[in-house]
Amino acid sequence: MVAFGGAFSNLLYTLSVISAGMNIPMTFYIRGDGYDPRNPTLRFIKSNGVKMVFMSRKAFKELREQGFEQQMAKIHPGAYIIPEGGSNSLAVPGSAEIVKEIVEQLHFPPEHIVMDLGTGGTFAGVLSALPPETKLTGIAALKGVDWNKTLSKILGDKKYLLNEKNWTVTEDYHFGGFAKFDLRLIDFINNFKRRYGIPLDPIYTGKLVYGLFDLIDKKYFDEDTTIVWVHGGGLQGIAGFNYIHGELVK
Repeated sequence: MVAFGGAFSNLLYTLSVISAGMNIPMTFYIRGDGYDPRNPTLRFIKSNGVKMVFMSRKAFKELREQGFEQQMAKIHPGAYIIPEGGSNSLAVPGSAEIVKEIVEQLHFPPEHIVMDLGTGGTFAGVLSALPPETKLTGIAALKGVDWNKTLSKILGDKKYLLNEKNWTVTEDYHFGGFAKFDLRLIDFINNFKRRYGIPLDPIYTGKLVYGLFDLIDKKYFDEDTTIVWVHGGGLQGIAGFNYIHGELVK
């Protein structure tokens, strides 16, 4: 199995657990200058016995733009190639189960589901199973993405995108781009954990919930409606974030 990602990737972190637990040999192509034993994500991946190949940012970008799956298929014949972020058509049915679980637990479909977007696979899966009375709102963790094009590629069928009244994506809360932040976001994350006991990471879920609260304040949602926000995980990234920036997230 071959996968791709940055030096603090949630996907690679998770796949390394599967590699060790199920004895599946994996090779990770990682954007970065080399192995850093102080990086908690890389240290964990190494402990699970995964082979790591490091690439410069330029080389990684070129690989991404020039059809990495075809290139990797030649280098690793017979290997299963997982795209960056794990977002492909196979991510859709698994993520679609989120909707089923929400409806089963509530005993009715909510008026709103709100979630973050990275590479779009989870959002696409939820969109594919969205009840007609539910609106899906995505809060992007990065900027400059053509979400129609991205979601169409993942879903492989544009029929899910035709009713744009049922879904929308906002880029108002990325704080400057992927992994960008300011002290407003950090203060929000720390205060949220103190008040509710729920940790948020500064890459994805922190921006999601910050955006959700701001949308509530702006009366984006009708009163007396049910809103479900999906905590997509990514908490392992807090240690890496603090390694880079200091102990900001408590």
